[in-house]
Amino acid sequence: MTCLALLLTGSLFAQTKGFKSYWNEKYQYSILIPEDFGGMGESESGDGQTFVSPDGDTHIQVYGGYNAQAILGTSFDEEYQATLKKLNDRKVQIIDSGTADDPYEEFDWDYTIQYVEAGLHHSLRSVWWGDHYATVDFWCYLEDKARFEEDGVIDRIVYSLGPDDGTFKSESNMVRDWCSGEDYYLNVYVDGTLEPQGKQPTIEELFLSFAVSNQTPLTMIGLEKINDPSYEFEDIVEWILDNKNNYLMYQLVSDSDYWLEACSWDKDNGHKLFLINYNAPNQVLLCFDYDPKEQVLYPDHTTLQLLQDMPKAIVRLPHQGKIMDIYYYKDLSKVVSRLSWNGKRFDLIKN
Repeated sequence: MTCLALLLTGSLFAQTKGFKSYWNEKYQYSILIPEDFGGMGESESGDGQTFVSPDGDTHIQVYGGYNAQAILGTSFDEEYQATLKKLNDRKVQIIDSGTADDPYEEFDWDYTIQYVEAGLHHSLRSVWWGDHYATVDFWCYLEDKARFEEDGVIDRIVYSLGPDDGTFKSESNMVRDWCSGEDYYLNVYVDGTLEPQGKQPTIEELFLSFAVSNQTPLTMIGLEKINDPSYEFEDIVEWILDNKNNYLMYQLVSDSDYWLEACSWDKDNGHKLFLINYNAPNQVLLCFDYDPKEQVLYPDHTTLQLLQDMPKAIVRLPHQGKIMDIYYYKDLSKVVSRLSWNGKRFDLIKN
């Protein structure tokens, strides 16, 4: 069985709102670049490119190469220390530096160094895998640093760097792909047990089933908050958990594209419709059918198919009621249509 009644790809949602993906064929790496940054053209060696903001004040330089570790036998640590030495020789102000192991076995190694030179703040990250590496250097004026950090732009760019097949996969799309495997289903603990008791699950229990099986940076924050309501995560700017109205929502950093909604509604056949509105950073809407006899979530293949033919839009689930608002993606104050759940399907309500 494949997952997701609804894979909102194609014309409905932008691949990554506000960003585009740059792919380097020669060294097989990709990175996210803000849509309004202009490229200065491929380097003569074909190892990368520099991108510049419209005002010319902010630059993103990205390049790749072959590992000296693989060719000359030098170690990752030696290369890392050599980079630090170059910066120290230039007498720059190093703010932070460090290396990281790779618990998910995606890369061999990576390091990130933040430094200040000539009034510019640099975020330099290098990623190694196999016999290749890629490096990104994001730099902006010091007075602009706080704004970029507040919007999450710097981290989103430098940590998107990595090996890829040329098609950037956001966190949202990775979750979508995970849920599309054969025979996909999710067990739901109701009152702490998998033994069917005839009780309906809360939105909290449905979300926990999804989050435990799809552990990502976004879902782990929700897990932490539910397991420990006193848990403080500085980037959470809004949190709603309303089991009475079967609604959950949280957003990271004001105006960011990282947020999640979930709701559940009754079906006429005694089952439940469970929706996850996953935004990290593009929107993917996941749709499940809850079978109370088995306490299992299965992908719902028929609900919401009409969405696939709609123009670019952003969907918001309702905190109360069963009507979803659909907004024009360039103007979130404009509701272009609504979808009303009638227990069997959604009816389209045009404005």
